[in-house]
Amino acid sequence: MRHRLSAFARIVAAALFVAVFFVPVLARAAGQVTVTDTQPKEDDGRWKLKMTINYGGVPATAHIPMLFSFTPTVLYERALTDQSPKTPVINKIPLSNQQSINESMDVGFSDASGKLFNITKFDFVIRRDHGFEAGEYSLKITRTSDGAQMGQTLKIVLQGDNPIIDRRAIVFSGEKKEKKPDNSSTDEKKDNPPSDTPPPPEDTPPPSDTPVETPPPAAPKQGGCGCRTASTTDHAGLGVFGVLGILMLYRRRKNDVKPDHRSTAKSVL
Repeated sequence: MRHRLSAFARIVAAALFVAVFFVPVLARAAGQVTVTDTQPKEDDGRWKLKMTINYGGVPATAHIPMLFSFTPTVLYERALTDQSPKTPVINKIPLSNQQSINESMDVGFSDASGKLFNITKFDFVIRRDHGFEAGEYSLKITRTSDGAQMGQTLKIVLQGDNPIIDRRAIVFSGEKKEKKPDNSSTDEKKDNPPSDTPPPPEDTPPPSDTPVETPPPAAPKQGGCGCRTASTTDHAGLGVFGVLGILMLYRRRKNDVKPDHRSTAKSVL
């Protein structure tokens, strides 16, 4: 029994030894971070944080990759309300479970000659076009190599003017003009009084002012008089007989003009 108690006591003593001596060493190895101004003012859409990082010892390399995680906690909203319709008021809206905005940076711990130091000072710039707005953030800095946090989590307040949001219940954009009554239908009724004449059928073409010539009436049929109109065949027959008559007349005339040699010879003898 005494042997078991002595073994348990040795384990407890070892745990206390580690807690007393090694935990502060690890804490010091994580270093410290301080910010000169934790409430910077906006300048042309940017905020500048002047930081000092104590690495906790001389680093092995001149540049240490680090991750700066900004988690939004409070949003400074500018809004127009019914109580203040012209001058925007600031509403501080608490935020929870927000996604962090992460910025990576290689922090240098050396000078121009290449000499290493355990403390460095630098300016860290954050911008609106990276998703930042005026409000409150919690800043956590960790080493990318092993995920160790550098210093404590910091509270950062970014001062500036966010875009205005209109939260008025009623927006007055000017007096509403009265709509004039439409008298076009009344004027049309006055100019075009109703008529008893039924409208023309849909297939009837619209009337035109230009007169349209109509074909002359057909000649009445001849009947009961025994007369017959000349056809194309009759005219052709008359033409043939006319030509034959002209040829016969020409031949007869030729024969009359031909001299009679026999009568001339008899007279000479």
